[in-house]
Amino acid sequence: SPAWKIRRPQTLSSLLAFNMHSSAQHSRSLLLLATASLGNALLQGHATIAHVRSTTTRIHARARPVRAVATSLPLSQPTLSPPPEPSGHDAWAATLDYKAFRKDVHQLGTRLANQQGKADVEHLKRMITWSNGFGLLGMATMWMSHPLGRLLSIVGLSTWTCTRWTMIGHHISHGGYNRQDDTGRFTTYGFAVGSVYRRFRDWFDWMLPEAWNVEHNNLHHYRLSESGDPDLVERNLEMMRDIRLPRTLKYVAVAFLAAMWKWYYYAPNTYKQLKISQMRKEGKVVSEEDAHSAFVLPIALFSKEEGKKFGTGPIDFLKNCMGPYLLIRFFLMPAPLALINPAFYWAAVTNLALADVLSNIHSFIIIATNHCGNDMYKFANSCTPRSGTFYMRAVTSSANFRTSNGIDKDGVARKVHGFRADVNDFWHGWLNYQIEHHAFPQLSMLSYQKAAPEMRAICAKHNVPYVQQNVFRRLKKTADIMVGATSMRPFDASWEHTPDSFAWADQKQLEEQVLKDQLAGTSKAIA
Repeated sequence: SPAWKIRRPQTLSSLLAFNMHSSAQHSRSLLLLATASLGNALLQGHATIAHVRSTTTRIHARARPVRAVATSLPLSQPTLSPPPEPSGHDAWAATLDYKAFRKDVHQLGTRLANQQGKADVEHLKRMITWSNGFGLLGMATMWMSHPLGRLLSIVGLSTWTCTRWTMIGHHISHGGYNRQDDTGRFTTYGFAVGSVYRRFRDWFDWMLPEAWNVEHNNLHHYRLSESGDPDLVERNLEMMRDIRLPRTLKYVAVAFLAAMWKWYYYAPNTYKQLKISQMRKEGKVVSEEDAHSAFVLPIALFSKEEGKKFGTGPIDFLKNCMGPYLLIRFFLMPAPLALINPAFYWAAVTNLALADVLSNIHSFIIIATNHCGNDMYKFANSCTPRSGTFYMRAVTSSANFRTSNGIDKDGVARKVHGFRADVNDFWHGWLNYQIEHHAFPQLSMLSYQKAAPEMRAICAKHNVPYVQQNVFRRLKKTADIMVGATSMRPFDASWEHTPDSFAWADQKQLEEQVLKDQLAGTSKAIA
């Protein structure tokens, strides 16, 4: 058809990814409209939800999403224009030897995993001690209202909370110490999961650890920067990117989002992914549109219809996810101070609230920036885990920050280990080794320090772009993506290494439904 202006994807998987991207646009508006209004949803409750929905409906009436799957054109029809050849910044994609690249990267990961031992567990315990030290500082001073005492309390409590997640809970939940810890405490199945007590003892935050394990360890890591990645920033903030507002206001909205993102977006959204995982195990069908729609706090608390889609509701969400943290952290923990002086209690509550804001900002800076920027690639299809494509994506869709083992301006390599190295990595939450972490999620923090120089050398050998920049430069690149100033780099489907192609169970289910609908001349899958 002459009206068909968009080149059709090369495979059914890419066709589905294109369609899911198009049909999911309206679902992103819930999060992004709320962000643009700087959190008014929390203050206005039911009225705001109704307003958001009516606004979203008006958006649909003006601009319907592209329904690529509904076309009657056969999948085998030739494209109207030839696929682009990788050139310029993308030229490396035309010459990469995926088999050789996989061999080198896989050997590095296997060797480092086999070398892990008691030293890795001792290093973990040392980092736990550092983190707990900040926690003790924060709790010992949280009754203070004097500016200096308040500052010490806020920084201590914030750093404790942030590092307990990004360093300790993160790497333990990935299994970084499963084979080295004889006690079972610092293992995937023994840390923070199974009860409120373990959660409080090991890793206490807005997110339910079991929910975060599903959303992050499974979906994000194995579908990095593709349509199935729940953390794909460019897609999740599509409304923010497209809405006609002064760009300065958009940057302000990003700042507000950074200060509240864990409780406003991340906790409810990870809990939704846990419920979806449970539903799919029971054989229930969840559409891709629902799976990737934003499930933010106002929806979790006030939209029973949305909650029912995922087998949850306000009471279930509060009881199992956010409620224990809210109650224990902000009310029970400082309660003994009320017996001494009520003023001490309220000073502690204030300091805990301010520390939460700072912890949100700290974690946003070192987490949201990991896979976002105009030099990061996004992909149309899924790939086989541990394949050459999987390792390539771990590198080209991730950015490292300053690491302890970088190269100084004089060309001399810095020490891999030691106090200075640990201090640098501690403040980055050990997320400054994001390339190595996505290639080898099951390694320890100590192993990432060892891996980075060798991974950088492997990428240089195979001409694969290895991005490493200051965290604040990455923050600017991330904010530019969020407000629509720049876009991520598309990795064309025609460049992909076909032997590494892979379809997950939910993708196969959707593909089967789409094929049935096409044969029937309908498009129920995206209705």
